[in-house]
Amino acid sequence: MVGTTSHHDCSACGCRARRRTQRLQQAFTLLEVILALAILGAAMAIFGEVMQLANQNALDAQAETQAQILASSVMDEILAGVIDDSPANRQPLETEGDVRWVYSVSSGTATVSGVYPVIVEVEQDLEARYKPVKFRLVRWFSTTPEGNESEEETANSQQSQQNANQSNNAQQGGAGTAGGAGGAGSAGGSP
Repeated sequence: MVGTTSHHDCSACGCRARRRTQRLQQAFTLLEVILALAILGAAMAIFGEVMQLANQNALDAQAETQAQILASSVMDEILAGVIDDSPANRQPLETEGDVRWVYSVSSGTATVSGVYPVIVEVEQDLEARYKPVKFRLVRWFSTTPEGNESEEETANSQQSQQNANQSNNAQQGGAGTAGGAGGAGSAGGSP
């Protein structure tokens, strides 16, 4: 069997068909490539939308934080007396940045005596269709000015101090007389 070669009939066994099937299975078809690109494009579109929403939420959070800081600053200026707490509507604020900010001040009435609310509202000066950020800060103020309270407290404490001093003087004066007489009597009684 050394010299014999065996020829094999490929048409009968299907070797070519097997080779062709193996070649087709190794490569992508045009349909598979188009389907993969469509899936990739849809995923990129969804990712782009998510990034846009995340960016918008970050900008909104930054604007809300700035509105809170500005409202607190205006309220601090009212407390310090730099700005009057009388009603004001849409007064401009000096800020850095592209967006203009305005503030409004109003005061209300309360069911509790001795206090009243002061309301500071800060908002972006934008059209309503852009959904401007607004922040409202309410702080309760006393109806009696702080200067009058401290004068009343000072007057009350001075009155209490005077009453205590008079009472101490009366006790010391009576004790001093008795002690002085006793001391004088004992000094005068001994030879």
